[in-house]
Amino acid sequence: MDEYRQKVPMISPWATKPGYLPVRKGAVRFAFGFPEALTSNAWRMWANKAGDVYLACRDNMRETKVSLHASGRWRMAFTSEAIAKRPDLLKQGQDRAWEVWDQPPETLPDTVVAFRLYFPTSELALNQTHRESDAWSKVIFIEPAPPSRMSVVTLFIANFDANIVHGTEPSFRLASIALSTGRWAQLVAHYDLEGNVHDIIRDGLARGAGQMDASTLRRWPASSYAYFFGQCPDGARFIVGAKAPPPSNIG
Repeated sequence: MDEYRQKVPMISPWATKPGYLPVRKGAVRFAFGFPEALTSNAWRMWANKAGDVYLACRDNMRETKVSLHASGRWRMAFTSEAIAKRPDLLKQGQDRAWEVWDQPPETLPDTVVAFRLYFPTSELALNQTHRESDAWSKVIFIEPAPPSRMSVVTLFIANFDANIVHGTEPSFRLASIALSTGRWAQLVAHYDLEGNVHDIIRDGLARGAGQMDASTLRRWPASSYAYFFGQCPDGARFIVGAKAPPPSNIG
């Protein structure tokens, strides 16, 4: 493992390179898993000059992104670039936004819990051949969660540059980006209990299968991967990715 820590920007909730974190400028690229083993897809967070903050998967589900606008009007949507290339992604008259919502209220002092990405270790699916592109050269690899825990990245929009960490689980600040609005976009990587995440995955797969006709189900690739979007009790939205093998009852 030490040889990989020398070759890539490897970090864990227990040991970080002094002075390296949190990332302060530019886009933040990250994935969970060890580089010599299975990992999650890579994700990216960035902000524009207006103070809008974005989250997007960089190598799967690239047609969508999360947009947290400084106005407080937030959305999960297909990108305009994706629709221009693939108009078939939308039905006639369908809006490209999956969901639009208002910034939730503060649940911490001067801080909004804005978005969460869940990474159950059992659902890590990319191997080394999937990560051979140059796009992976700047990805920060984060040690995956142990059994009974899942890895999480929580995005906070805060009024100050504070050291936000998880209260009980191993955690660290992955990024703290100053926004033009005088606020900070802070990414905290941490472990957490799996809770009902596997129920969310199972129910999401069942709903997806229920919306397909028989011929489409028969063409379902065994190596499929799916993402599910939802809402937490505190108002924050989340995305969780999972392996999506075809249903066992396909005729």
